[in-house]
Amino acid sequence: MKNFSKTILAAAAMTFALGANAAVIEYTSNTATNIEENDGDLALAKFDASLGNLTSVKIELFNTLSGSIGVTNDGPSTGTFFVSATGKLEGDVVGNALAVTGTVSKDFTLASGAYGSVTLSPWTVSNSLTLSSGAALAAFTGAGTFYHALLTGTSSAEAWGSGNATYDPVLLMDGYAKVTYTYDVAPVPEPETYAMMLAGLGLVGAIARRRKSA
Repeated sequence: MKNFSKTILAAAAMTFALGANAAVIEYTSNTATNIEENDGDLALAKFDASLGNLTSVKIELFNTLSGSIGVTNDGPSTGTFFVSATGKLEGDVVGNALAVTGTVSKDFTLASGAYGSVTLSPWTVSNSLTLSSGAALAAFTGAGTFYHALLTGTSSAEAWGSGNATYDPVLLMDGYAKVTYTYDVAPVPEPETYAMMLAGLGLVGAIARRRKSA
């Protein structure tokens, strides 16, 4: 009985060695443009359950901002002016809020009647959240795509200076998302592993037959 138990434990340990390994897969959504004017509709590929057992979903939301900031000095003398523009992108992911905010600022020293502006080269900021609830995992598992249709954007601007001025900040926001699926997948055993497992099972059978004949 003692040797038989040891063999059973060896076979169990071998089976455990063939257990699941963690793996990740990443998908990127389409890009929704000019979010402040048009609510975004992002589509992400769902997790294919045939790959393994999904354990967590990470959503990273990206806010790409661009535009310009302009100031006209309305006089009557040279003045220094400051303008700041902020763009905030917000979304709802299976009932969880996700937001990302970007801010840009510029100061100008302008003679009376002069105009100054700066073009904002596109830059990107991001924020993320990780979900592991049963509801979230179920929502992201299956065929086709997961639609995240609640992407909205707002912008605001502040301006002040030492004289009279007309301010013209323009901030454009595009949004997209990345989803990272972490899942457990059973590895494909090497041929040697199969041979060891079969040998162990054969030994278990031989011992069982010997005990039965005894």
